[in-house]
Amino acid sequence: MKTHALGEVKEIRLDTEGWVNPCFFVNDQYVFRFNARDPHLPKYNREKIIFDLLNNSKVPVPQKVILDTSKREIEYDVLISKMLKGENLESKWNNLEDSLKTTLATKAGSILKKLHSIHFEFFGEIPNKGPLPQTSSWSNYLKAKLQFHLDEALELGLIGSDIESKFNDVLSTNTHLLDQVKVASLIHVDFHFGNLLFSNDEITGVVDFEWALAGDPLYDLARWRTGDEDYPGSQEAFFKGYGLQDFTQDEKQRMKIYQMIKNLELCSVAKLHFTEKESEDFLKTTLDQLSSF
Repeated sequence: MKTHALGEVKEIRLDTEGWVNPCFFVNDQYVFRFNARDPHLPKYNREKIIFDLLNNSKVPVPQKVILDTSKREIEYDVLISKMLKGENLESKWNNLEDSLKTTLATKAGSILKKLHSIHFEFFGEIPNKGPLPQTSSWSNYLKAKLQFHLDEALELGLIGSDIESKFNDVLSTNTHLLDQVKVASLIHVDFHFGNLLFSNDEITGVVDFEWALAGDPLYDLARWRTGDEDYPGSQEAFFKGYGLQDFTQDEKQRMKIYQMIKNLELCSVAKLHFTEKESEDFLKTTLDQLSSF
């Protein structure tokens, strides 16, 4: 606190709703997050860039963000920001009145549309550091991303070279669809109600941009095709807020590919951090989906 002229520590509370990065609320003014699970990845570099980019936008994000990579006090990168007002939307969703659910889901869709209106001159990794590249085409970035996650799965013994070939065949067969994406938009990657704050009928915060990238807006929208499964009563209002009525067959196929890549990534995460049963379930879901192509 003193290092960054934030005053004396009077109270510390643990965030009990997050499950990836240790997070603490200090003096009910500041949020301290520690990159303890993936210290080799530039997650907070991404967030700092994006929060600064959105600082003067109409998207409610943390202000006065400090990235401390000195490791003087602790061995992890630390991201410090001012607290946003509001409660976690996911944790309160099932207890909200239907009319308020509709209002908030509509506004959430509108906010995602605003994020997707921000464009980059490249696809892929935003801070230009870390294991994945910036590329001139969306398909080239996805090839690199897929191979990165295949290598993780191979190293963990989750798949063999035969399965690796099947994944690569799916991407090669659909490269022409991926090359339809000509503009790189800001993609949150994890845009769901667990990463939104609300107060009354307003969305007051969008957080956790640590996996963000430059790419196809459908990468975010794919999960919302089944939005009602996670948040009953949200899906129609969310797409209305986004200004979207339906998807073309090509768009549906692209989203299926994106979900395949996300599921593969989760297989390794589950193997390392979840129970054996959860790991087996993720792997089965992923291989079943691969077989559907």
